[in-house]
Amino acid sequence: MKVSLKVKKENTVETIQHEVNPISLEQMENSLVVINDIFKIADEDPRLKELVQEAMEASQQEENDNAGAGFVQKLIGAFDVLLLKIPQKAFELLSILSDVDIQTLRQQEALDVFDIYDAVIEVNDIEKLVKRAKKSLAVTKAKGAVMNLFKKKEAKEMAAQQ
Repeated sequence: MKVSLKVKKENTVETIQHEVNPISLEQMENSLVVINDIFKIADEDPRLKELVQEAMEASQQEENDNAGAGFVQKLIGAFDVLLLKIPQKAFELLSILSDVDIQTLRQQEALDVFDIYDAVIEVNDIEKLVKRAKKSLAVTKAKGAVMNLFKKKEAKEMAAQQ
């Protein structure tokens, strides 16, 4: 999906078209770092901490298949709180997800920034990403549990031999 960006070059302003693409692994990695920073900040702010706890409790009450998607949707819904409380992190996250340089993003008109945000949401099927990540994590967790059983069995056998 294309969005229009106004880019200042010396004394002129040029309008360019920017393609917002599905997020890459690198963008996901970088966005998780910012989200972690947001959680740290939220932990220090009672109102944001309450928002995060509420979102987590609500996601735990939903059905297992929809819990992750519900949590992500609540975080997306909290974007306005992030804008009010920690705008630099919200813009940093949007910059990463849209692949628009942070300085260029900050120069945009407010309504254009929301167009960029909408494009990121539209291009990336957040619910599908969350479901896929949950599926992979469940497989990893199951294999880890099996490996732990083998390790425990080996430890018992070794203890019995001694």
